[in-house]
Amino acid sequence: MDQGRALRAGSGAGRRGPVGHDEGRVDRGLARHLIAAALAIGLAAPATAQEAVPSGQALVLWEILWEKVEGQEDVQAVLRFIAPGVAREGGTVDAEAAMLDMDWLCETHAMPLASMSYARSDMVIVNLMDRPVARGETDPNATQYFGVYRIADGGCLPEDG
Repeated sequence: MDQGRALRAGSGAGRRGPVGHDEGRVDRGLARHLIAAALAIGLAAPATAQEAVPSGQALVLWEILWEKVEGQEDVQAVLRFIAPGVAREGGTVDAEAAMLDMDWLCETHAMPLASMSYARSDMVIVNLMDRPVARGETDPNATQYFGVYRIADGGCLPEDG
């Protein structure tokens, strides 16, 4: 990696996860507003990411979560995408291309969500996975990449890991 950043690949070891059942989760009323906002800005349309993502791979937005991180007051936004192109077998997207895609997804998808007044988040995790894997779970057959970003100065700043 020419930028000296860590790329988190594999089953998610070393990443932050949910703090517990329903801890840090958004209440249902707020969740409805957040989903409506995501739909309104076009995040739920797979073609939005698919057409412009740098690698050209097809993506599907799988879920958006807001999580409270243990030991911190703030919440982090987590955007999870199904990206079959990152698969170890048959995939066409390598680690470097996946990192560029995650940078782009942070700027174009996470930034608008993280800046919403009722869902403010200064930390964002972008997750690309070749198949659905429940948050906080592992699947040794799945390929996953995690990009961790701090939202500052009007952009996504990669966190070294």
